[in-house]
Parts: sequence; structure tokens; C-alpha cells
Amino acid sequence: MQAEGFDWDKLRVFRAVAQSGSMSAAALRLGGSVPTISRRMSDLETDLNTRLFHRSTRGIELTDAGRTLLRHTDVMADVVEAVQIDVADKGSTETGLVRLEADEAVLAFWIVPRLAGFLKAHPDIDLRAFAWSPPAPDQANLADVNITLERPVQSDLITRRLGKIHYAIYASPLHPAAAGGLSPLASIYSTRCLFHRPHADLIAAALQPSDPLRQFCERSPVTNSLAAALAECRAGGSLCAMPTIVETTCTDVQRICLLPEVRADIWLSFPERTRRLARGTAVLDWVRAQFDADAHPCFRQSPVQAIRTDSGSQLRRQA
Repeated sequence: MQAEGFDWDKLRVFRAVAQSGSMSAAALRLGGSVPTISRRMSDLETDLNTRLFHRSTRGIELTDAGRTLLRHTDVMADVVEAVQIDVADKGSTETGLVRLEADEAVLAFWIVPRLAGFLKAHPDIDLRAFAWSPPAPDQANLADVNITLERPVQSDLITRRLGKIHYAIYASPLHPAAAGGLSPLASIYSTRCLFHRPHADLIAAALQPSDPLRQFCERSPVTNSLAAALAECRAGGSLCAMPTIVETTCTDVQRICLLPEVRADIWLSFPERTRRLARGTAVLDWVRAQFDADAHPCFRQSPVQAIRTDSGSQLRRQA
């Protein structure tokens, strides 16, 4: 096939279908109709003389050839963006959209409360924050910036460790366990405690099956909703295991005991194109500052104790 006679726009449509996971989602994203999108993908398969998709009622799944083509179209998209930056000089100003995806707890308790300051300093950057979830094998990661508790495995992402996140057991002042202040971990093993699914998975991976904390977690209720876990804790219905950064925004829960053996690395990752854009660099610099362990000791290697101040709840190392 000669490149001059190839309809390159079909690759743009293909990439949208592969990333969104269905023809209907791609049509909505591109502003076209489902029959048109489907026809163009059938034409592309004919042009390449290969099957790119397995179609089902649940959407589409890429074949091996489709996954190979997606990798090439991702490279092409990066080249197009580089052309816009280098030739048209579009990236020299801090304007435009940046998509940030972060671990749900990090997003809710740390990133979102600080977004207003960034947006005030960079009014022309449209920074949109989303809860991170692992991309499906056939789908590309659409984020410009990722903050995760799992080290990314994608070879096309630049990865840096930001710090450590630590965990503790929390209670509402209404809960009987809060009456005695800080308590030994073993003292709460007979008490109802709610675990957020990512934290329960972390405990299972970090501790041996015979460990009392792991056994306690395995017999405790687990939820996939961070908001539900926090709401039940605030209402006094149960204890709750949460990252210690919750103390910076939620003053109506108090730490009962630290979980010193359970912690996770915080990873920053981003594609090369992000740091080629002025808006991307601005977001990356801001993210790094938010996790600076000197300014925010809660991200140091060792956990810190909470100290309440007049300006709110802050995490500092006690002398």
C-alpha cells in the first residue's frame, strides 16, 4: 500500500475507538454517527487486510494486529503534537487542557483541596482531575499526568517516585474507641473496622497470612467507595483504615492507631509529550511541590504524628 493513497484520518478514528472501547463512545467523542464510525473501521480493516477488532455486545476488543496498530497511532499522535509545539510554537504559553489522574484517596484528601491555588496562579490552564483506575490492556492511558500507588509498567511513561503514603485507623469522636485517644493496634481487633478496597489489597500484599492485621482485615467489611467508608466513620458506625493525609482535610475524625508496617510508594508518571508543553511543565512542577517531603513531612519514609494547630489539621514530625 502506498502512503500517498492511504486515508490517514481513518487512523485518527481507529485510535478514538480503541481508546474509548466502543463505536458509540468514539462517535460521541468525534461528533460522528455510529454507522459512519463502523463503516470507516471496516474500510480500514479492508485496507490493511487484517482484523483489528473483535466485536461483541459489550463493545470492542482489539486483536493482536489492533494492539500493534494502536501503538503506532499513539506514536503518530505524539509526533503530531510535537509538530504543533516545534513548528507552530503552540506550546510556549501556559494554556490548554491537562488531564490529571490520581489515586482516589490522594485525589480527594490532597490534590483537590489544593487545586484552587493552582488554578488561581494559572487561570488559562484547564486542569481536570480524575480518579485513577488501571487502563484495560486494549486501552491507552489518556492522562497527561498520573499519580498512582502502583509503579506504572508502560514503557512509554516517564516515572518518578514522589514519596511514601502511610495508613492509620480512624474513628469519629462519637465512637467508643475514640474515648481513650491513641490505642495499641491489637486493642481494636474485636471492633468493626471498614477497609477501602485498595488498602485491603495493599495489606494482603504486604503482610503474611499469619499476621494479625491481615487476618483482621480479611474478616472486616471492605468497600470500593472511599466516600462511603469516610461517611460511615464520621457517623460513628465503625472504625476506618485510611491514609494519614485524611487528617489534613477531615478534622472530624481522629487517629486511633498507626499501621506502621503498611505503606505505599507514590508514583508520578507522564508521557514525553507532557513535559514538552508549557502547561504540562506547570502542572508537573506544581505536583512535585505538593509532595515535597521537606514541606509536607507526611510523605517522608517514616510516618509522622498528627498535631492539631489553629490553622487546621497538619501532619508534622514530633520532636
